Amino acid sequence: MDDEVAMPRRLTGTVTGCWIVEGEGVESTHREMLTLNLKGIVCDRHSGFTRYSGAREAPFYPIGTQIRNDRQVSLVSAEEMAEIQAALGVGEILPGWLGANILIAGIPGFTALPATARLQFSRGTVLVVHHENYPCGAPGRVIGEQRPFLIDPRSSFKRAAAGRRGLVGWVERAGQIWLGDTVEVYELDEIIK
Repeated sequence: MDDEVAMPRRLTGTVTGCWIVEGEGVESTHREMLTLNLKGIVCDRHSGFTRYSGAREAPFYPIGTQIRNDRQVSLVSAEEMAEIQAALGVGEILPGWLGANILIAGIPGFTALPATARLQFSRGTVLVVHHENYPCGAPGRVIGEQRPFLIDPRSSFKRAAAGRRGLVGWVERAGQIWLGDTVEVYELDEIIK
């Protein structure tokens, strides 16, 4: 039947880390929990209904144009972080070095989740995926400071993180996210047929 609603593809993972970006740099600080409102993560530098456009939006607007904030939250995958570490040939890389807010374990192909996928956390908070967080050189600089033996860390990180850098999105339903919470991922294109 054409008017049937398909069951969404549902994936389940676990929150294994929480961070807040407090300063002007890229690094984030570890927390036990995050409080989110419709502006984003409370006390996070990326919180707000709007933001200023950067190099990624340069084809559309002059840099510094005020636009809707579709990058309120940055999420990374524990499995993909391990792949980045292996590709770089270094020891542990902390998600906070990448400016991540939430580390999730147990969801295969995390960075490939489509735009509009919804992440529903066990306490009711919902995030919507905007797109892949494309690798840039800033986290590579931080990694280079922590792992000084790494040659050309900015370029090395961009290559190693391609397709596994995680996701950015916005808050659709406010609430809290704690370490150990579960998250279910629903892909909208699977919900509506």
